[in-house]
This record gives sequence, C-alpha cells and structure tokens, in this order.
Amino acid sequence: MKTRYPGVTVNPDRHGKLRARFRKAGRKPVYMKTLPDQPGFKAEYQALIEAAPQIESRAIPGSISDLLERYYRAADFAGKGSDNTRARRRWLLESFRRDYGDDQVSNFTFEHIEQILLARTEKKKDERGRTFGGQVAAVKLRKEIRRVFAYAKKLKWIGDNPVDEAEKVGKTKLKGFHTWTEEEIAQYQAKHAIGTRARLALEIILWTGQRRGDARLFGPKHIVNGKVNYTTGKTGTDLWLPIARDMRRAIDAMPSVGITSYLVTGTGLPFSKVGFGNKMREWCNEAGLPHCAAHGLRKAIARRMAETKLSDEQMKAVGGWKDTQMLRVYTEAAGQEDLADGAIRAIDDRYSTEKDL
Repeated sequence: MKTRYPGVTVNPDRHGKLRARFRKAGRKPVYMKTLPDQPGFKAEYQALIEAAPQIESRAIPGSISDLLERYYRAADFAGKGSDNTRARRRWLLESFRRDYGDDQVSNFTFEHIEQILLARTEKKKDERGRTFGGQVAAVKLRKEIRRVFAYAKKLKWIGDNPVDEAEKVGKTKLKGFHTWTEEEIAQYQAKHAIGTRARLALEIILWTGQRRGDARLFGPKHIVNGKVNYTTGKTGTDLWLPIARDMRRAIDAMPSVGITSYLVTGTGLPFSKVGFGNKMREWCNEAGLPHCAAHGLRKAIARRMAETKLSDEQMKAVGGWKDTQMLRVYTEAAGQEDLADGAIRAIDDRYSTEKDL
C-alpha cells in the first residue's frame, strides 16, 4: 500500500503486523523501524532520503578497482582538498586502474611499484598525439598510489605498503616551475606595455601570488574596501591583501576589462584554466622567455618576500601557504647573498661591541 511519502509502502508481514518499507533507486529496499506519522518516522525517513546510493560494484573483490571504489568514498579521499584537487588526483588513479584494475592488491610488491613508476617516467604520446609521462608524472603518481595502498593497509588487506619500500624514481632533484628573476620580469614588461592583457596578467599574479586558476577569474568583485579579497580555488583559504601600486596602474591603464574578471579572451569572456595557461605561454614566448610560466610568478613573489627578509608568517599570509615546508619550496630561489647580508647585519647590529655613536 502506497503512502504519501515517496518511496515508502506499508504492508502486513507474514505475522499480520504492519511494516513500512523504503525503496530508492540504487539502494536495496529497507524495512523501517517506525510507521508513517509515528514519533521518529520523519527523522528516519529523512536519513534514508539523504543516504548515499549503495551501488553494487562489479569489481573483482580485493582488486585495485575494488580498492579504488572504496577509497573514493572514504574520508581519506572524499574529505580532503577542493573539487579540482580531487579531480586531478582521481585522473591519476584512473590511469593506474586502466592498467592494473583487475590485479589483486595483495600481490603488489615494491618491485612491481618500481617497474610501474619507471615506466611512467618515459614520455609517450597517446592516440590523440598528446605527450604524457615523464619524471614529474611518475613522482605525482607515486604520491597518489602511496595513499591508496596506505588505505588498503588500514582495511587490513595488506601488512605493509609496497610503495614505501620502493625506490623513489629519478635521481635528479625536481625543482618544478622556474622562478622568474628580476631581469626576466623586466624583459617581459619591456615587451608587453601597460594597457595590454599580457602586462595585466603578469602584474596580477606577481602582486597577489595567485595561481593561474584564481588569476583568470580575478575581477572587480575581489576589490573590497580598497583591498584584494579572494578565496583560493585549491585550498579554500580566504585572503586579504593590500592593492600594490603596479597592479593598480595596470588595471587602470586597460582600455576595457570584463564584467566579472579583469582578464578576458578576445571575445570578452573569462579565460578557461587551460586557455589562460596557453595564453601565458604565448605571451612568455613573445617576450623571449620560453622557460618561464605563470606559476613561476607565484614563486617570484615568494622570492621577493624572502629577499626582503619578511617573516615566515608574513609570507604565508600573502601566499596562503599552510606550512613552512611548502613555503620553502617557493622561496628556495631567494638570493643567498641578499639573505646572508640581512642576517649578518641583523646580528651585527645586536651583538657588535663597537656601536655606532
């Protein structure tokens, strides 16, 4: 017998007692503890409505596919990072699943992991002619599958994490994106004058430290009470920054900007993330800087702050970095001579026995 609650029917069981049953697509039918309109029914009904679908898995039990399906639903994955971050992580794991989805998790050894990662270091082309693989790709894959096998260990499917025992791929230290020097910044500015989109892009990233995904969407709504205010797309950090004079001049010099974002395409629309990255690549090439990229400007502002002898807390407040270890990745290009000069001057001023009169 249907009720006024969608998915709920009430019928007598074999003993003649009325029982409420809940049905929902993707879930197994559930007998409810209470009948409609009895105390506690609405709370129980709402909980069943909101529960995630119980989709039956076709994965081989104990396989990589089985593990990944569990991992995606677990807090170890679902509860960490932004949607964009999870999408990138999932893309890497799915590339791993394509080759090893049916293999048993318990059969993987450190030797298997090393072979997989070494194979990933080789650059290849897919069916569409796009290049994939390389040392950076292997390092990123290692990071993700290490998390997955750690989850398998929590499930007690394995005793040890084979990724921990595998050698790290590559012998050369990865430095990531090149940090722009002051000479390179000046070279770009000489090519792209104030009043151009290319110049505006540089000044926005250089003076806010935004990632390209945030910079492409940066617009009038992010200027609040005379300050820059935006929420980072990657970590969800809410940042407030003063408006640097060079960035303000670059904005004011533009003949026109977008309604929602300062940087727009030729058709007046905000850039896509990939589109903006490609445009920055084009602008850098035009300036004779093929080795420079948008993210290197984020590292440049970190270098500038380090060379200005700002504190770790000040630098983290500008770039939104959560920990000092990550900050070090961005400030490692700071000039040793400048930093040493500031350090010696500071301790000389404090401890010298010959004080200036």
